[in-house]
Amino acid sequence: MFWILTLIHLTYGIPCAYTIDENRIPIETDKEPWMSESMSQCQFYENSPVCCTQAQDEGIASDFSSLDATFGSDGDGCDICAANMKRFWCVYSCDPRQGEFLQITGRANVTDPRNPNRTIDVQTVTLRIHPSVACDVFSSCQRTNFASQVSAMATPGGFFNFQAEQGVYDMMQFIRSSSLQLITIEFSEQNSLFMSDINNCNQTFEKAKDGKFYDPYKFEIKQPCGCNTCEDSCDAEKILYQEPGVFYGFDWQYVLFAWGWAILFALAFTLYRSCIKKKVILQEDEDFIYN
Repeated sequence: MFWILTLIHLTYGIPCAYTIDENRIPIETDKEPWMSESMSQCQFYENSPVCCTQAQDEGIASDFSSLDATFGSDGDGCDICAANMKRFWCVYSCDPRQGEFLQITGRANVTDPRNPNRTIDVQTVTLRIHPSVACDVFSSCQRTNFASQVSAMATPGGFFNFQAEQGVYDMMQFIRSSSLQLITIEFSEQNSLFMSDINNCNQTFEKAKDGKFYDPYKFEIKQPCGCNTCEDSCDAEKILYQEPGVFYGFDWQYVLFAWGWAILFALAFTLYRSCIKKKVILQEDEDFIYN
């Protein structure tokens, strides 16, 4: 165990940035990363150095449910977008490099967005995100209903800044319901939150033994992302729009049906008139004979 701790210290010499106290209030820490024993939510960190406690990991469960309802298929979104966001916030909370990309800047009293009549004490932090992470995660989420309906989220920078600005009471209003943090976002290639191999929204995954689909970081993908939530899933060969022509909106089926009945009615009416005419002629002939 001593050698393991020594190796962690040499590899991740920078202390973690924050943790939570017994009341789940975020506080600054100088504790170095430690080996995780089990992770229920951020499972890809299992048996590896982390900066989050088991209580923090377990507390993310309700936050992930909110994320599924906001960005995932539960909210008519894209499960791969939701999986990328889950991984992002796992890295934020648990990554052993947390002390590099997250800086605690102090505390502040701010207006509670859920109750404008009161103020709350929050921890203020600066989060540095690698530009490629912002672009790749945004790419998988930009066509989801939530992101596409908010004009402030129309760019990678806006996508993350909007969520950070919503996080006065919640670290992220739709993701982290348990953390009182006010986040300032910066984008930098140095000492920043970085994730390699981010899932593309049209990516496919093999079925697991339990019959479900999971991405490489063990987040469930309930269904593929369609063209309406993932541009890369759209069929480039399919004609999505066609110029209206002379017969635009012309339904041949109904037209033929109407003409068919019209012709049958005309034939029937013609036969009826022919029969009536023959009957009249026969009647006139009979009258002539007897007279």
